[in-house]
Amino acid sequence: MNNKQSNQNSYRQRRMAIGLSVLLALVIGGIGLVVVGINALRSTIGTGKQEALATPITPSIKFAQATDAKPVTTPAAAAQVAAQTVAPAASMHPDGAIPGLPDFVCPNPHAAPEKFGYGVQSNWAVGDMGNWNNVMADQLRVSWTKAQVRWSEFEKEKGKITPQVDANSFDAFVADANKKGLNIMVGIIQAPAWARKLNEPGLLGPPDDFSDAARFFGKIAARYRGCIQAVEIWNEMNLDREWRVPSGRIAAIDYISFLKAVAPAIKKYDQTIITVMGALSTVGYSKAGSFQDDFAYMDDFVAAGGPALVDCVGVHLNGYNFPPDKEWNSGYKDATAKFRGPFDNPSHDWSFMSTFTTYYQKTKKPLCVTEFGWPSMDALKRKDGSPTQGAPDGFGFALDNTEKEQADWIVQGFDLLRKSGYVRFGIVFNLDYIVKIGEDPDGKTANVAPYSIVRRDGSTRPAFEAIKAIKKD
Repeated sequence: MNNKQSNQNSYRQRRMAIGLSVLLALVIGGIGLVVVGINALRSTIGTGKQEALATPITPSIKFAQATDAKPVTTPAAAAQVAAQTVAPAASMHPDGAIPGLPDFVCPNPHAAPEKFGYGVQSNWAVGDMGNWNNVMADQLRVSWTKAQVRWSEFEKEKGKITPQVDANSFDAFVADANKKGLNIMVGIIQAPAWARKLNEPGLLGPPDDFSDAARFFGKIAARYRGCIQAVEIWNEMNLDREWRVPSGRIAAIDYISFLKAVAPAIKKYDQTIITVMGALSTVGYSKAGSFQDDFAYMDDFVAAGGPALVDCVGVHLNGYNFPPDKEWNSGYKDATAKFRGPFDNPSHDWSFMSTFTTYYQKTKKPLCVTEFGWPSMDALKRKDGSPTQGAPDGFGFALDNTEKEQADWIVQGFDLLRKSGYVRFGIVFNLDYIVKIGEDPDGKTANVAPYSIVRRDGSTRPAFEAIKAIKKD
């Protein structure tokens, strides 16, 4: 999903000032990709993002259009389907019924394939979802996509799912993506106001009664049985912005209690679905009640038996301006970089490699990389066609990365994940947010834009072509 750049003497102090300003901007603007905790410059990609961002825009797509009437027929898709050996029941479980909607029918129910999966996240709720699913399935030929579901938007009143908006469009998205051969990972976040005593601006969290979450997660699993292959159970629980609870503490033991309520409710309806521990925010230090270092949180999670409660450990891998193959303490320096955090103040949370390898060492559990990518402001333009000026607030590191580096590092990142042998899938953030947010890419709160692998006019960036060229069979 959410500083080393303030006027303080240390980078650690700088994070706090910038993070607070970015958090305020996000509350005002409602933009999705939020910076990590109080660490704006360490944004976990996609933290707490809003799927329906601003006013929908119809992009001027420059890549070839595919018809959305036919399923994927590529050899890769055929092989993927053939590899799916465990099929859940084809029909929706009765507990997935929603008043006002017809029962959901999954076109091609199947379990997740065993082989490593390549994925990309789209902003599914905005624009022509069929077109963007075509792009992922037919052109990029990835096998996974991610859809974020905000519980608060689906169930604004307890027990009343809104059929006219969110659930209805989500039905269409899931059926369409499934028909086109995409495996779907759903990330569920943000409890509704009615489920929480604490409703503070910018501070989200789980319901006070975890059984409410169990009911909602179970409803999703029952309705879309066989069409959803993985569920990420919450998001960045080591930040108060995502895990604000009445006790005021951030503790892995509380999330474990949440998992004990929610994970069985999912498995009740679909034994084949992959349950994913909510990915942590990569934070290199701790402040009681506000955020906790992700390595420390993971230690607590492991000590309390957390890995046994999920099938996969979720991971957010940051891009910044640091290559994927460098450990944080390798001594790597980029003398040309204007953003100096990773080089002048090294710590584990800057490093893609250090994060995912250490998580596995600690948990001895398969990993599911639910978001990764590198931002680049290179070659991006404003609505009027003029060049961008600077970067979104707190994302100055995106100015250091060329489009070629973004492309090369994404491909290298995929390769590292695949070769590890313990990563189930990697999902790039993001495909298309830049064309859907209604804001110039250098806008103060347009922090999703630099990560997109298309430009604002829909033309493809080198990263798009690089992912397309990966041999995925």
